[in-house]
Amino acid sequence: MTTLVVKFGGSVLVSEAALQRAVSELYRYVRDAHKVIAVVSAFKGETDQLLRQAVSYTQASSSSATPHLIGTGEVKASSLLAMACERSGIVTRYRSASEIGLIAEGDHFSANPVSLKTEVLTEDLKTVDLVVVPGYQAETAAGQPVLLGRGGSDLSAVFIGKSLKDAGHDVRVRLTKDVDAVYDTDPAAYPDTAKPYASLNWDEAEKIAFPIVQAKAMRYAHENDLIVEVAALAKGYETVLGTETKLRNKPVLKRKIRVAVMGAGGVGAMFLQRAQEWSDLIEVDRILVRDPAKRRDHPLSAKFTADARSFARADVDVFVDIGTGVSPSAELLEDFLKLGVGVTSANKQAVAAAQDKLKAASKASGALLTYSASVGGGAPIIEALLRAVKSHKIKSIAGVVNGTSNFVIDQVEAGKTFDAAMDEARRLGFAEPDSTADLDGTDVGAKLKLLREIAFPGITPNHVEVGAITEESLVIPEGKGLRYVARAIMTDKGLEVSMKLEVLPLDNYLVGAKGEQNRAIIELDNGEFWYVTGKGAGAWPTSEALLADVLLIARDGNLKA
Repeated sequence: MTTLVVKFGGSVLVSEAALQRAVSELYRYVRDAHKVIAVVSAFKGETDQLLRQAVSYTQASSSSATPHLIGTGEVKASSLLAMACERSGIVTRYRSASEIGLIAEGDHFSANPVSLKTEVLTEDLKTVDLVVVPGYQAETAAGQPVLLGRGGSDLSAVFIGKSLKDAGHDVRVRLTKDVDAVYDTDPAAYPDTAKPYASLNWDEAEKIAFPIVQAKAMRYAHENDLIVEVAALAKGYETVLGTETKLRNKPVLKRKIRVAVMGAGGVGAMFLQRAQEWSDLIEVDRILVRDPAKRRDHPLSAKFTADARSFARADVDVFVDIGTGVSPSAELLEDFLKLGVGVTSANKQAVAAAQDKLKAASKASGALLTYSASVGGGAPIIEALLRAVKSHKIKSIAGVVNGTSNFVIDQVEAGKTFDAAMDEARRLGFAEPDSTADLDGTDVGAKLKLLREIAFPGITPNHVEVGAITEESLVIPEGKGLRYVARAIMTDKGLEVSMKLEVLPLDNYLVGAKGEQNRAIIELDNGEFWYVTGKGAGAWPTSEALLADVLLIARDGNLKA
């Protein structure tokens, strides 16, 4: 498993509003099974503002207090990014420069890092997917805060990457910038003639890549034979520093991704909000809703339509299905795929009901069929299973895959009545007004069907057991945990499937799924177990999964220029 050190600078984090774009980038890597360290700079202009503030009080360059003040910019941005990642379902831990033992020597405005407690990060990554740390700052051996020079977050990322590599990690360092590559000349000044590099050796990189990358960071990487990637958000390509120099000849998509969306309710409204945050990359062409007149105050109301019959057209790149029920989602998904349009769906009922037709349409046209948000919300269970079946046979799957029921169980365990727990779930957006499907096994059954079709394709279960959640059934024995568990296990008798409440030991991995969290255990034929976790209900994690699929289709879907 690769440990990815990803740095976000002020050119990317232009304001607090840009944080969620960084979350999407991190979620992309987490769901691809990377362990991630995010190194974060201050928001754009904040360091300069803090320095001006310091100068208004004293001789800033000589005050021991200045690094304390300046460093608050990175602490603010990195702390907020960690919180935003948690909100979207990424299992995250925040660490300060002091906590990871980042020690530096030299001038307190332009110090050089010399040591790091890699064991802290190594232990963290055993239990979380993402560790967020502030860049640009470190401490002296005596505990005095120091700064690493302008652009020092680049150096923070490179030093952390090198230290983890020395500690035995398989490491990649990726510096996220506001340009998609290092060019032979300024692409802003010469947009028609500037040529992007696919890779650069260090001698040339140190001449060409500054000021995109801090000079000290490049020298350190060069001296320590470390490869560094320079890339923009959401892109599937980069400039690799530290290898043979080559220009990038492969054409890339320069236009926006055009999407058609069905649904503008809770999750739909959040997805549309997220799409607007990516307005430089995503253009919402049309939105299918039941009654456009009810949403005249929406900023995209001019794009609302109730005409489902003519909604499927080949003038978009991606269809985003956030509908409910089988129809018309299933028909529209199939129609768009037949037209060669990639699709992503959060509607597990529709995908499960029409899966064979959708796969056939996808295969015939070459358009991508994705539905990560249909199972697990922000928990990348489908991605983990797809990776597993590439090299292994699956022995069993077990999971807590309904965040609503899990939240209700926890609330009842905490002392609330069943009805009060359901009301709270609806208030927080974890449950629909009619939650029957969450309680009678219908929702979990559709999700489990999608999972077992990946794990055990074409195999019909020889036994299926379904249990419901009722007020009377939520009896939790002392010293035990209660969870609604979906299971599919291949036995000598065939495929055994169940969806029911199970009493489990408190230390069972599935019992650790709290509130709206989802968890899954994938057992492989070699005896290995894979564990997946993330938030399984709510608008934030579900919209994050949908957005990730849209950007995936943009990268891998062979879209026309």
